[in-house]
Amino acid sequence: MPFVSQTELEHLAGRIQQAYLRRGARWNDGCSTPRVWAAAAKALWACRLEDARTPIDPELYVASQEIDPDAPNPWIDLVSGQAVERYRRRIRSIVRQLRSELDREIRLAERLISRGRPTVDVLDERNPRLSPLSRYIVARRALRDDLAERWSSEALAQHRSCPLYRDASVDFLSLDEYPRDREAPAPPPLSTIYSQN
Repeated sequence: MPFVSQTELEHLAGRIQQAYLRRGARWNDGCSTPRVWAAAAKALWACRLEDARTPIDPELYVASQEIDPDAPNPWIDLVSGQAVERYRRRIRSIVRQLRSELDREIRLAERLISRGRPTVDVLDERNPRLSPLSRYIVARRALRDDLAERWSSEALAQHRSCPLYRDASVDFLSLDEYPRDREAPAPPPLSTIYSQN
């Protein structure tokens, strides 16, 4: 079970509070207690405890919520079970969108290859419609480890910009093939949360 320190929770609480206020909510801290932000941070952390693949992203957590700026209530907007479920739905939606984008890119590259273009030419050309991760995946699927290695660092950088790419890639690559730091352990098994719908 992942451990979170009080300092980390306080940091998360502060980021949640800032994100909430940036949403334009006219919330007066005098109407409640600062404990609401700590409770929201705990609710977000509980998502990670239930599924280790869920990102701890306070800004996305707040952005996922339906907040009425004229009648805000962070106890309902951020701490309730509905808030947690809205975040999970948003994560699933992002994963579906990333999966669709990767699928489109992979199909494009593989179509070009099937028409007779050399794999190396397709993957190395300057084509803004192909991301580093899709190039890496196509190289793996073509059993071209040399080309996959060429794209692995850029594909890993793409993953670092949005770790949800790992879950979006599950239809195209095994977890063992997914790019990762050489010293990093293999990721835990995927939760079924992202494969729904």
